[in-house]
Amino acid sequence: MVSEIGRDGYEVVEGFFKRPKGWTFVEVADVGIDGDDNVFVFCRGTHPVMIFDKEGRFLDAWGQIGGEHYFTFPHGLSVAPDGFVYTADSRDHSVRKFTPDGRHVLTLGSPHQNAPAFSGKPFNRPTHATAAANGDIYVSDGYGNAKIHCFSAEGEHKFSWGSSGHGPGEFNTVHSVFIDAADDRVYAADRYNNRVQYFTRDGAFLGEWTGLRLPQSIRKGPDGLFYVAELSHRVSVLDGDGRLVARWGDGPQVDAFDTGGVPLALPDAPSRHPMVTGRVFNEPGAGWFSAPHGIAVDSAGSFYVADTAESWIGLDRGDRSVQKFVRV
Repeated sequence: MVSEIGRDGYEVVEGFFKRPKGWTFVEVADVGIDGDDNVFVFCRGTHPVMIFDKEGRFLDAWGQIGGEHYFTFPHGLSVAPDGFVYTADSRDHSVRKFTPDGRHVLTLGSPHQNAPAFSGKPFNRPTHATAAANGDIYVSDGYGNAKIHCFSAEGEHKFSWGSSGHGPGEFNTVHSVFIDAADDRVYAADRYNNRVQYFTRDGAFLGEWTGLRLPQSIRKGPDGLFYVAELSHRVSVLDGDGRLVARWGDGPQVDAFDTGGVPLALPDAPSRHPMVTGRVFNEPGAGWFSAPHGIAVDSAGSFYVADTAESWIGLDRGDRSVQKFVRV
């Protein structure tokens, strides 16, 4: 058991999101924050993008799953410095760019037409997208490829990097990308290699942070700390050198629900990655996690965790599909 390092510095806000009556999240794939600290919740229900203010009051919603509309299976979302919202749909193999009010601006890829698996060509089940300060769009193409692609703001493919493997610049499911404007680095959550790698914006390898457990998403807060959502029911907070500051998700609250050390093959690609133990099969309670999938940090240092427990182990967490944490 790993002790809950620094958990007492954070407090969960139960019932934060005030959704319209009858609206459900189903499960939340990702979460993003705009320049006004409004919260964009990307979920797999009938209202895929829901927007709330920093007090949790509902502001707007857009998008619809299926048919002629925008989303088949919501996976990754970010609100970039340019104010545009970028989404990745891992089942129709597309990335889209929207205005904050949901006006469609650009589509990357051909919806429902995937590139050959592990061909290196965009896209085969992309996982996440964001944009740099100059408007260049970076896409982690992680489930059916092992690449990060860079496009111009107009959608022209500029270059790509990465390949399958465990060495520097290689990926075993690159699950999301984050661009730190302060140092112009690209941070990539390299899930089944249990690490975060970081690069120049041209794709040159700079380093890696290890000691993680299935990292899904990484974001930086105003305090210079990095917040990492780890699929194996854990969140870690790291300093700018990758040293652990806080962590929770291991402990008696979740150990009671794990498998007792019996390894389980994951359903999405059991031949491509190691076995994983310790899934949370029952509701772990407020402030705890089942399957952290996305994370975002606002200007006050509060952060939000999206939890895809329903896809991961069939657990519907309801309102706890996305949780807010504040400093105490």
